[in-house]
Amino acid sequence: MSLRSLPSPAVAHPTPVRGRHRLARERVQHGGYLILAMLGAFLLTKIIFRLPDSNAALYVYGVAVTAVVFLQMCVSFLRYEDPALTRVAPRRAVAPEPAIGPTDAHAAGPAPVLVSCLVAVHNDELVIEQCVRSLVDQTYPHLEVVVVDDASTDDTAGRLASLADECGIRVITLEENVGKKKALAVALLETSGEVFAFSDSDSVWAPDAVERAVGILERHPEVGAISGHCRALNAEHSLLTKVQDTWYEGQFSVRKAFESAFGAVTCVSGPLAVFRRETIYNYIPAWTSDRFLGEEFRFATDRSLTAYALMGPSRARLLQERHRGSPFLATVYPWQRWTSVYSKSMRAWTVVPHSFTGLLHQQVRWKKSFVRNLFFTGGFYWRRPALAVVAYYLHALFVFAGPIVAFRHVVYLPLHGNIESGVSYLLGILLIGTMFGLAFRREETVNRAWWVFRPLMSFLSTLVLSWLILYSIVTVKRMTWVRG
Repeated sequence: MSLRSLPSPAVAHPTPVRGRHRLARERVQHGGYLILAMLGAFLLTKIIFRLPDSNAALYVYGVAVTAVVFLQMCVSFLRYEDPALTRVAPRRAVAPEPAIGPTDAHAAGPAPVLVSCLVAVHNDELVIEQCVRSLVDQTYPHLEVVVVDDASTDDTAGRLASLADECGIRVITLEENVGKKKALAVALLETSGEVFAFSDSDSVWAPDAVERAVGILERHPEVGAISGHCRALNAEHSLLTKVQDTWYEGQFSVRKAFESAFGAVTCVSGPLAVFRRETIYNYIPAWTSDRFLGEEFRFATDRSLTAYALMGPSRARLLQERHRGSPFLATVYPWQRWTSVYSKSMRAWTVVPHSFTGLLHQQVRWKKSFVRNLFFTGGFYWRRPALAVVAYYLHALFVFAGPIVAFRHVVYLPLHGNIESGVSYLLGILLIGTMFGLAFRREETVNRAWWVFRPLMSFLSTLVLSWLILYSIVTVKRMTWVRG
């Protein structure tokens, strides 16, 4: 895929700050109430009209799945506030404690916040230029761009050399391929920013993304991590990429918005991930040396970084003590109870898989990361707000039980003469997918007709991709990285 085939994303112009009540009114217009009413009616129907021969556990499972989706949409439509667009006082202001160690230039004085934009790249000659230019062209002036070439074997090095001469970026070239986490760690040691902004090498940012992120961190001192909003950069390529684009919209504007309303976003996603230095810097050695089942775990890049922002004080002190000889511990940042949020107006676009094989590779990598991170984040996430906690652990249950439930309804029951359960199950998938499709239509301004593709992703996820969790568990120690 060449750069010419990738569309230029629409520029996200700065939005004036608005009041809380006006934001609340705007959230529920454009069909928001209708979506909630339809989904609520479906949930009530599932609770009241239980099939007489249905399994009790699976009946509860089906109701729980619909209830969680209903809860997420209610909160994202009615309570979520984009932290980039509000000037309300934070729910809980945090007075930062002084760092223990040498005084750094970034920690003193009224100087503007310096943002370090970081990208690790390996064999991405076709997309890296568009990525880097979107970082360089930010409206926020106080930033540095550092790109690590993780021993690429194509012409990535040549492209980066030209960009370094033209744009003034810093390029670090590694002789040996070490993986994304270790490559970024090399870059982090060379940066001086108070804020780290990470991008995937196949992603681009809206021009005001960093400016919005800095505004959030300045107005909300309790926020330690921010996820931007992401859509498909190559959505026009095929039906498969359009389907993924509609899915991305819901994953961010519904699911992440739900978690953000409680300050507990579990995955600050790679296309646009922003962290305060003091939130994660001391834990980079733990991140790069992560082991699972006795083997180095090279995935879980985004989820693990987010987990360090959400973990408790005892775990933070343990990791700091374990790696106290690392240069990342030259300055020790005392633990704080950070929140992680999502900003709908902080926009990025990423290249999604344009082949089914590529999608399978991506999903396996993501599911392995999910499994590994469940053993980490799952150990302390219960300390977060109750509704976010319930949704998080139920989601984990849904992921593992999903393929079993699908097999029973689509294969086992029909083969034993129970066609009604299979039809009811498929209709439920269609309705949930349609609700997310309508939510996509509610947010989209250009390709609103694409909402009809969203139910296809629900069928694909439930009936096909859900099975990959079993394969991912069996092969979790296989760390071969394949880009989707």
